[in-house]
Amino acid sequence: MLVLVVGVPIIWLTIAAFGALGTGSNGLTATMLPTALRETGLLMISVGLITGAAGLAAAWLVTHYDFPLRRFFDWALVLPLAVPTYLAAYAYVEFLDFTGPIQTLIREITGATTVRDYWFPNIKSNWGAVLVLSAVLYPYTYVACRAFFLMQSTSLSIAARTLGANGARTFFSVVLPISRPALVVGMTLAMMEVVNDLGAVQYFGVNSITAIIYSTWINRSDFGGAAQLAVTVVLVIGLLIIAEQRARRNRAYSAQRDSRVPPAREILTGRRRVLALAFCTALFGFGFGIPAGELFYLSVRLYHPETLALMVNALVPTISLAGAGAVVTVAFGLLAARLGERPGTTSGLIRIATLGYAIPGTVLALGLLQPLGQADLWFNRMTMALFDWRPGLILSGSMAALVYVYAIRFLAVSHSTLDAAMRKRGRAMLDASRALGASRMRTFLRIDLPTLSPAILSAAMLVFVEIVKELPATLLLRPLGVETLATLIYSRANVGLFAQAALPALCIVLAGTIPVILASWAGDRRKV
Repeated sequence: MLVLVVGVPIIWLTIAAFGALGTGSNGLTATMLPTALRETGLLMISVGLITGAAGLAAAWLVTHYDFPLRRFFDWALVLPLAVPTYLAAYAYVEFLDFTGPIQTLIREITGATTVRDYWFPNIKSNWGAVLVLSAVLYPYTYVACRAFFLMQSTSLSIAARTLGANGARTFFSVVLPISRPALVVGMTLAMMEVVNDLGAVQYFGVNSITAIIYSTWINRSDFGGAAQLAVTVVLVIGLLIIAEQRARRNRAYSAQRDSRVPPAREILTGRRRVLALAFCTALFGFGFGIPAGELFYLSVRLYHPETLALMVNALVPTISLAGAGAVVTVAFGLLAARLGERPGTTSGLIRIATLGYAIPGTVLALGLLQPLGQADLWFNRMTMALFDWRPGLILSGSMAALVYVYAIRFLAVSHSTLDAAMRKRGRAMLDASRALGASRMRTFLRIDLPTLSPAILSAAMLVFVEIVKELPATLLLRPLGVETLATLIYSRANVGLFAQAALPALCIVLAGTIPVILASWAGDRRKV
């Protein structure tokens, strides 16, 4: 039943996509799909290669070498994950704009007065999208490779160095081949985020498949064409998931570490010391320093009571939606984790039910528009027949629709947290309670919930922050007149007034920073 509820959007989109074959929608899809696939593919490959190289190099440096600020960079290089891609795009455009600090400095040095007096690249382009997305998505590769290096046996590296190989040859001949699974996992996650992105690609003018889906439905009201494009996205995501799973297939074999050989760090000196520090500083600056710094600067410099009023008005529905979505999603996650304990095919079905996190919010929202509208139609017909009363839109265009899509989108976040806690706790206490005659409900209330409360709170916090940052699904399904922090920032940025939304944007970044830091510190405590 859980799989069916979660799978409604994909099932409906598949039916709509096949139903639109041979119509005008099919022609539209045939025209726009090659462009969308080409632009999306180039963006994915470019971002994947850059994030892979940057994340791998950073993880290798902080785990194998000692240099100034290494302990700081060890956790700080994860912070770009707290910056949503659309916020990074808006911040970078403001930073590199005519009135930004870079062009202002150029004019002061050269004496230029107008933009015609000097040349400066336009960041609102494909290369700008690659730069910004890579800057904030490299932590996916960094986290995966860092964890791998900390678990990896150093015996192979020591043997290579003993046989005369220098650091570079050891890295390319030994470390890089055995770290391929972790590298592929990180790159795949980054490319999934590229497919999911809407705000950044639209702002940079990239005709990605997600942006075209949104414009096909919003600007052309062509649900059939949008459904066909959405099904294509699902197929692309499926291929990425298969590639990621194949990469992880032999990961356990290559990730064993001999506890008698602790990870050793070489102390860097001279030029190598400076280069390592400069590289990590640049990564942190591009990924977190520039976006967060620009948002803070705009928030302070252009503060106005009207800006604060806009943020407060958007804060109430944001907190309400995030709170309700967190409660529902954690409840579903707890149910999925409990069902996953049963033997048989249940665990496989649970894995299918948690795939929503890999599917873009635009696709999920599009797949719920018509089913929820049809459900509202049926419900209104029933109430008219029974009570001569028409309640209107109960599901579609309501907060309930958003909570529904949030539960599908972020079920994997809550399920993974609670499933890990259940496995760590075991079933000894639960079995003892049942053996002593306690009912299932009493065992659940007196034993299950109290022992899982830290994991439940952690899962709720993670889902809450993810919902606060979520943009594509909220744009499509929000009720009329309702603005969240994310949609407020999006609407202001698209009319050239992003500075008015800098304060709400800074709040989103700060909200996302908390779980990133806590997760990093928790990982440090688990290191052996």
